[in-house]
Amino acid sequence: MRAILVFLVLAGVVAAWAQSGIAELEVTAYGRQRIDLASGRTVLDDGGELIERASGVRLAAAWIAYTEGVEVSAREASIDGDLGLVAAPLVVIDLIAGRLTASGGVTWQRAGLEVTGETLWFDDDAGIVGLWGGVEAVEPEASAAEVWIELANGRVLLVGPYAYADGVLVLRGGEGADLQLDANDAGEGVSYDANTAVDADLRAAVGAARAAREAASEE
Repeated sequence: MRAILVFLVLAGVVAAWAQSGIAELEVTAYGRQRIDLASGRTVLDDGGELIERASGVRLAAAWIAYTEGVEVSAREASIDGDLGLVAAPLVVIDLIAGRLTASGGVTWQRAGLEVTGETLWFDDDAGIVGLWGGVEAVEPEASAAEVWIELANGRVLLVGPYAYADGVLVLRGGEGADLQLDANDAGEGVSYDANTAVDADLRAAVGAARAAREAASEE
């Protein structure tokens, strides 16, 4: 999916911010700004913008709180980079762990592409993105309970119940079924080869990412 390019934007955000911390960010407050000297937490009550100087990636939100080198939280937020736009009611970036979570109904847009879901999970170390909760995608047309994208090689895993439209053909799978999509660039745009036999290493990577997500939610 071209959505892979959008996920790469998120990878750049987390990796850059995790390495540089807030010191490399340009911060603009839209109004009130509070600083807790004891915790080092800064809150932009009226919202604002954070721009990562090296990459130019921009986070704008109606409310932002950040602790240097630790965490960024934002409400009614959008992350905008050269490759796309992601918007969500809540975005949390764990700068120590290199993780990003967007929740509350997430939307990605890029060059006519739009992907929606309830929640996003990204772990920089794992290099895999998860989107779940009523996932819908356009170009190619697909829906699934979960979608996982491996950034290194672009393999996509649709977790059932899923539906994947390949021209006039629609592949469907119920709960417990998975479909792997492998990008196939034939020079006339990207198409995908679909396979119900999922690569063992991809299944293992998704399993590890799920476990990390669950562990983080219990912290």
